[in-house]
Order: sequence, then C-alpha cells, then structure tokens
Amino acid sequence: MAVSALILLSLVAFAASQQAEKVVVGFYSEALCPGCDQLAETTMNKAVKELSSIFTLDLVPWGNAKLVNKRFECQHGPTECVMNALTACVLYYNKDISVWWEYVVCTEAHGYKQTISTAKECAAKSKVEWDPVYECHGSALGYKLEMAAHNKTMALNPPHTYTPWVTVNGKHLENTQDLLTTICTEYKGTDKPAACSQAHKFVEASIEICKR
Repeated sequence: MAVSALILLSLVAFAASQQAEKVVVGFYSEALCPGCDQLAETTMNKAVKELSSIFTLDLVPWGNAKLVNKRFECQHGPTECVMNALTACVLYYNKDISVWWEYVVCTEAHGYKQTISTAKECAAKSKVEWDPVYECHGSALGYKLEMAAHNKTMALNPPHTYTPWVTVNGKHLENTQDLLTTICTEYKGTDKPAACSQAHKFVEASIEICKR
C-alpha cells in the first residue's frame, strides 16, 4: 500500500510539473473596427484553434466607446453599440469558448455589414441560443455587462490608444504578429502544443487599427 501511494504521488507530481497556469490573453475589441475583424479572423483565430490548451481568452467588447451621461456612444455608431452588447450577452450565456468564439468570428466576418439579423444567423451557426441573448442586449443585464466591459477597458494600464488592443498576462502586446510566440513563451509548462514549434513562422496580414 505504501509503495502504491508513493507511486501515485510521484505520478501526480510529474503531471503537475508538466502543466502550468494558463496564459491570459485580453482582447479589447469593438464590433465594427476593421482591425478587430481582421485580428479575430486571422491571428487570434489561429491562437484559439491551436493553442487553447495553454491560454484563456478574455474578450472585452467595448473598444473606443464612450460613456456619456450614462449612455453608450460607440465610435462607429449605434449599430456598433448593439453588436457589442450582443457579444457581451453571448459571452455571459456561453462559457465554452468553442461556442462563443465561433459566434464572434462569424459576426466579425460581416465587417461593417453586421446587423441583428447577421448576429442571429451567426448564433444559429455556432449553436448559441438566440432568444436569451437578444432579450439580454437591450435589458438591464445587457447594460450591466457593457458597463463591466467599459470598466475593465478603462482600467487598462497603460490606457489603450486604439483597437484592437491585446494584452498577455496583463501586459500590452504592441505587435499582434507576436501573439502566438508570446503565448508559447509565457506558458511555463512543458506540455506545450506542437503548434508552438511553428509559431515563429506565422506571418500576420496588416491590421487596420481604430485610433481612440
């Protein structure tokens, strides 16, 4: 029994040495910014598909919006505010990244043509239950979720000056081209996915930022 217990403890210790805390990536985004669309569809999507075992993604749908007299004013107009709120509600009701990320990529693929109709189509495609999300986005809950996104964005240090704004373990990543390699470098476990060995070869297309 003593030998068996010792072997078990050794196996647990070995497993712990292989794994480490996941890297935390913050993606501060706004629905109608071209750069946010581009990043979501390319670099960030590749990270989610290939490196999700070693990082968690914190998507914050606020971007360059402003809070004016307790009302939201978005950089690209009222539709962007609606789409940001819908995303916040999708995140609230869906904790599985494989579900909510598919919704995000689908909506971002519509670029400036995003509407409630395209969001509904993307919800169906990604298996997101639409009715509670739709009810949420214009409700007190939707307002609360967007206020949380506002507060988290305003707490950035240094303050964000454009979107998409990306952080890795709380530190601003100036060049999103380096996202994959940075995630792999920041992860301290020995169980890194095979994609880490090829991360340095990834070439990102030009990202069109939206200045604050």
